[in-house]
Amino acid sequence: MAHVFKKSIVRYLDANGKQVKKGTPGAKKHKEKSAKWYGRVPGAAKPVPLCANKTAAQMMLNELVKKAEMARAGISDPYETHRKRPLSEHLDDFRREMDSKGDDPRHVSIVASRLKALLDGCGFVFIADLSASHIMDWLANLRRDRPLAPLPPGMEWFTPREAAGLLGIKTASVGAAVRRQRLAAVGQGKARRFPRATIKTLQERFSRGASIETTNQYLTHIKAFTRWLVRDHRTGADPLTHLESGNSQTDRRHDRRELEAEELRSLLTAASASERSYRGLTGWDRFHLYATACGTGFRASALASLTPASFDLDGQTPTVTLAAKRNKSRVLKVQPIPPDVAELLRDYLDGKPSGSPVWGGSWAKEGRGAEMLRSDLEAAGIPYTVEGADGPLFADFHALRHTYLTLGGRAGIDLRTLQELAGHSSPNLTARYSHRRLYDLDGAVKKLPNFLPTDEPEKVAGVLKATGTDNASAPVDASCSPVAQLIDSRCVRLLDVDGDDKRGAKEADTKKSLDFQGFANGCDGLMVVEERVGDGTRTRDFQSHSLTL
Repeated sequence: MAHVFKKSIVRYLDANGKQVKKGTPGAKKHKEKSAKWYGRVPGAAKPVPLCANKTAAQMMLNELVKKAEMARAGISDPYETHRKRPLSEHLDDFRREMDSKGDDPRHVSIVASRLKALLDGCGFVFIADLSASHIMDWLANLRRDRPLAPLPPGMEWFTPREAAGLLGIKTASVGAAVRRQRLAAVGQGKARRFPRATIKTLQERFSRGASIETTNQYLTHIKAFTRWLVRDHRTGADPLTHLESGNSQTDRRHDRRELEAEELRSLLTAASASERSYRGLTGWDRFHLYATACGTGFRASALASLTPASFDLDGQTPTVTLAAKRNKSRVLKVQPIPPDVAELLRDYLDGKPSGSPVWGGSWAKEGRGAEMLRSDLEAAGIPYTVEGADGPLFADFHALRHTYLTLGGRAGIDLRTLQELAGHSSPNLTARYSHRRLYDLDGAVKKLPNFLPTDEPEKVAGVLKATGTDNASAPVDASCSPVAQLIDSRCVRLLDVDGDDKRGAKEADTKKSLDFQGFANGCDGLMVVEERVGDGTRTRDFQSHSLTL
């Protein structure tokens, strides 16, 4: 076993006790022991300095000798180099990898800034410092409300700089917060002033701690970072793998709602009649932008990237193509467009430069879509926020995507097809966008057969026959899908899975233009239905195959 020792150090001191070079006239030789303990490690030419504590020094020496002997045997620690690097360097590497994969720059910036805040807030410097308990404590503290700074007594008006100091935010962010909350302010530029009531409202807003959904996102980012450390062979184990997200359903801050079909028509009417321009988009431009958003389900950034060349409106199936680099999932997306929306866009796009964005400008890049839409909602008399069971529900620009998927679901489009249209990786995510309200559930429940005992067996038999559960082998009309339940100009009959009466052509023709009518000109182009002969159970089994997607 190797032993630690202290080195003998020889110094030469002058008459005043100051260290001088050897050979200096009058210098005296002085011998003393080193403050640190040393040890000899196999392969090292000189003794290795350890530390001033003898017990700790012996442990350090034993570890160094063990490593040296393992290295001579060809066994080394593959993570040693990475353990010595600070986490800030690993974070820079992680960010570069996200950039190289083509992740959205805004997403990369958000993830990197949140990770830096978490690592600095927890005091983590090296990989060995990562602690699950410290992270959960930091996130819990992030959710706590902050105390309000007292407003100066008797002061009724505040400059942007004074407001920023009281709110704890940047001066440039004050104006945006006032506009977002629709609060009072007077003057422009250096003469801009905010009343006391505005500052008090903003204080209450900014003093609230982060939501559970927000801290869940922080947790998602740090767990992605530690998983990457393992995958990239920078550490041998993930110390955060057991951490679970909190229940965000108990703390909803910004849930979105869908617009009803009548609200959507009112919004489009108000936008088309608007004489106000917003960041270069006239009311007529916004009318077509909103219609395209609700006819494709595209996000704001995707819509802002579209050019006239992206649209193919003259084919049998009108489509719009979203380049992979503009798509959040980074895959090419060819999206069918409802026929009425395609007809609307055909006239609007006529004569526009093929290489220029149709709805360009800074509205999407700077996240101004909600502000733009809110003004048109107000003009249409539609509330931007309504109270829901678990908190406020917002009709911001992304709510148009919710509207698209909700109207599609209510029209009878199955969840798997909706997932393809939305470009989601999971049907669970699509289900969060396609909302069902109480009246939707009430209509579904009313379709259930009568299962209560009765003295009229003939009546029960009639109900079973009407619901299609009487074990009868009725012929299936495959000209219109019982799964999709869509109406268009060529297929005016609607076969319902519950055996409802077929609707006439007159009803089909009176459907409103933005109630989803399918994405092709005929039901046979949308879905082929096959009836599988099962084991004699009363409910027949249908398979559907999409030909469009």
